[in-house]
Amino acid sequence: MKTFFPKEITSIVGDYMKKSFLIVFLTVLIIVSLVVVGILLVDLTEDQESGKLYSFPISVDSKIYIITVKSNYSSAPEVSYFGLDKSVSVDFIGGPENAFCNITIPSDLIWGELSVIDKYYKMSDAYYTQSNNSTHNSIYFTFNHIALTKHFEIRGTEGVPELNT
Repeated sequence: MKTFFPKEITSIVGDYMKKSFLIVFLTVLIIVSLVVVGILLVDLTEDQESGKLYSFPISVDSKIYIITVKSNYSSAPEVSYFGLDKSVSVDFIGGPENAFCNITIPSDLIWGELSVIDKYYKMSDAYYTQSNNSTHNSIYFTFNHIALTKHFEIRGTEGVPELNT
């Protein structure tokens, strides 16, 4: 087939088309890769972002202790410290729902053997996970909130007494 364009022009146009195609292809590949990475990152961080983190400064004998509660419950919990009982109470107030709770307590506020009390009853160790990093104790559990108030206590065998009550 005979063309009306010299070989040099046909070669230049062909090279230009190849480069344009390559640029478009690489751009689409980069965009698709970014979308896939974004979806994977959202999926990986979903568990970390599914709850809200609340901090509660507790003052005992002029020292401030920070207790944190991470939960996916629909409202913020109420947290109190009771030195005589060596316990931290966490109350969830609201309607029925299934939720999780991760309570982190400084290990110089309550320590020793820790137990979880669900309303009036000691929770079996099988229903919660406890960890310690030498400065804080963390307790994780799930719960089904069916009453107006759901009450938990974390009790230690040792704790800072309330001297300023």
